[in-house]
Amino acid sequence: MSHSIQRQIQELKGRVHRDAERIDETFRVGVEVEACLLDEKGIPVNAEPLIKELQGTTYEIDYEYGNCQFEYKTSPVGMNNLDYLNIVFEQFIENLDKYIKKVYMEKEVIPVFLGANPSPEIMKAGLITDKPRYNKLATWQNNIPDVEIDGDKFRAAYVATAIQGFHLHLQGKNPMNTAIMFNQILNIISSAIVLGANSRLFAGRVYSLHEPRIHLYDQSEQQNSGFPAIPRYLDGVENYIDYITSRDPNITKDYFMLEKERHDDARIRIGPDSYRVETRIMSVQPTSKSLMAMAEFFIGYLSRAIHEERELRPLPTLREERMAAVRYGYNAKTHFNIIDTMKSQLDFARKGLSDLGINVGFLDILDKRLENRNSPGEYVAKIWSEKFNGSVDQTIYEIISDIWQKTKENQPIV
Repeated sequence: MSHSIQRQIQELKGRVHRDAERIDETFRVGVEVEACLLDEKGIPVNAEPLIKELQGTTYEIDYEYGNCQFEYKTSPVGMNNLDYLNIVFEQFIENLDKYIKKVYMEKEVIPVFLGANPSPEIMKAGLITDKPRYNKLATWQNNIPDVEIDGDKFRAAYVATAIQGFHLHLQGKNPMNTAIMFNQILNIISSAIVLGANSRLFAGRVYSLHEPRIHLYDQSEQQNSGFPAIPRYLDGVENYIDYITSRDPNITKDYFMLEKERHDDARIRIGPDSYRVETRIMSVQPTSKSLMAMAEFFIGYLSRAIHEERELRPLPTLREERMAAVRYGYNAKTHFNIIDTMKSQLDFARKGLSDLGINVGFLDILDKRLENRNSPGEYVAKIWSEKFNGSVDQTIYEIISDIWQKTKENQPIV
C-alpha cells in the first residue's frame, strides 16, 4: 500500500472519530440516473452533443463509460421533500425531450431509461467514451475473460457500455449511523432487484434471467461489483475504510477513487462534509414515480429498522438470496420465502414513513408489482413476445418508443 493512501487512511479514521457526535439531517436524498440514446433503427447515438448542450443549463449532466450514455444527478433534498424530487424529475424529462429534438434535428433519437441497452449494435468496438478514466478502465477489463449468458459471450470491456443504473444517495447523520444504514440496506437488496428489474431485453435478445444486467456486470468486473465482500457486518465506518483498502486497485492509488471503483450493491462515500450510502443495485426506473417509490422503500425501511434495531440476517444467506433473485425473480427459492420477505419489508417501510410523518405517495407502485408478480423487465419481455415480427430493429424501436412515452407521461409499470 502506498504511503499516500496510508496517510489518507489515518486522516480519515481520525475524522470519523472526531465526527462521532455530529448530527446531520438524516436521509437527505440525492438520485443519479444513467440513460442511453438510440435512433429509430436501434443504433446507439453519441450522447456528447446532448451532454455539452445540457452542461450549459442548471442540470448536472456528465459522461458515462459508453459514448451513447449520459448521467443526471440531482442535488440532495430532505426526506420530507420527495414530492419536490418527483417534480424535478418530471421537469427534467420534459426538458430532455426538447433538448434532444434541438440537438439531433436530422433524425429521431430516443432516450432509453432501462437497465441495459436493447440495441444489438451495443457490444461492438469503438463505443467506449474517449476519456482518460474510461480508457484506463477498458485497458484493465481487456485482461478479463469474456462474460457469458444463455450461451452468448461478450467482451468484458464492452459490457459497461450497455449497462445503466439508478443510484440513491442517502446521507447518514453521523459515521456510526451511516455504517448501520449500510448494514440494513444489505437486507433489502434482493427485494430491490426483484421489484426494480428492467433489463431482460439486452443487446437484441430477451434473456432468461430476471436481471441479466447484474449477472453480466458482476462477471465483467470480477469481484469489483456485486454484494459487498465484507466478512462481517460493519461495526463502524472504519471497518469500511479497511475493506476498501484491502482490495486491489484497478486504476488508482487514491482512497476516494478506490471508493468510486467499488461497484458494489451498496457503498459508503465519505464526502468533504457528509457521510452517505449509495445504493447501486437498481436498474434505471422508466418513470419518475417509480424512482420515488424506490426512495420511499429505502427511507421507510431504514428508518424503522434503525430505530427498532432490526435483526440482521446472516450475510451468506443474503448472498445466496441475491443470486437467486437475479436469476429467478419472484420464483427465487432461498432460506426465506422471497414473496413473504418483500411483503414484510414493504409493510415495514410504510410504518417507517408513517413514523417520520411522511405521507406515502408512491410505495403502492411496488405493492402492485408484487401483487401482479410484475416488473418493468417482465413487461418489456412480454411486449417483445407480442410485437416481435422477425425484425429485431423494428421491435426494439416499438418497445423503446412505448417505454419513452410512459416515461414522459410518468406512467409507472406495475
